[in-house]
Amino acid sequence: MPGDNPILWRWQTELQVFQKNLLLLQEQMNADAIHDLRVAIKKLRSYFKLYAALFKKKDTEKLFAGTKELFSVLGRHRNIEMSKQLLLSFAGKNKQVVDPLLVYLQLLQDQIGDYARQVLRQYETKDLNDLTNELEQDFQDFNIEETLSNVKEIITSSIENIQRDLKHFKNRSHLVRKHLKDIFYWSKIFDNEVVFTKSQIKSIDKVLDLLGNIQDHDVLVTNLKYFRKTVLSNGVAQYDLIKKIETRVEKKKERLLERANKMTDELMLKFHKN
Repeated sequence: MPGDNPILWRWQTELQVFQKNLLLLQEQMNADAIHDLRVAIKKLRSYFKLYAALFKKKDTEKLFAGTKELFSVLGRHRNIEMSKQLLLSFAGKNKQVVDPLLVYLQLLQDQIGDYARQVLRQYETKDLNDLTNELEQDFQDFNIEETLSNVKEIITSSIENIQRDLKHFKNRSHLVRKHLKDIFYWSKIFDNEVVFTKSQIKSIDKVLDLLGNIQDHDVLVTNLKYFRKTVLSNGVAQYDLIKKIETRVEKKKERLLERANKMTDELMLKFHKN
């Protein structure tokens, strides 16, 4: 029974969230539904990764290929929305300076929205339904004690990857984020503390918020540079003003990176003391 297996129960719960928001988005694009659908995909992908590790499955990426494309195109739509919001916060009283960039971002978002609607209409849930059947079959002889022991080993292996990436945190923060997100989702599956304490899991959540914020700032810098270099002429006032905003965004991103690095270091130290 799914209720006796927390991994399978979490999978089926998120599958329902996914299906609900998929139907909403097939009718109309909606920022909240995009967010909820992408979070559901993240969790499903993470649960499937855990399942694949537990049962030593290989070549699993292709099983998520269609869902991965959906996640990616909706991610681009969401990234532009975040760039628009962040840009306004950095523009301050000089909103007129960034108005042309906001128009550019809106046009870009509209184009991505058209493509996203096409992907949403064409998406078929067969792959996820097949994966559900596979999980249900393989988990028929579920044993909680054995599973917890194996999950602990898998999380410990992910921690080792984080520790390697910490040495080059600035360039590998996205990899740290992937591992921490999996650890966070896997830890939340179980009521008891598998590797990290509940307090440490809350710390992981805070680090993930920081790392997500860093990514949003990084995307904004990319959009600012592209607009400045391809649309504006060097020497015009707006060119220099946009470049100043770029610098401010970069500095904010660096501060966030330092904070995330420090918090992750502290988290790893606490893990070793346990």
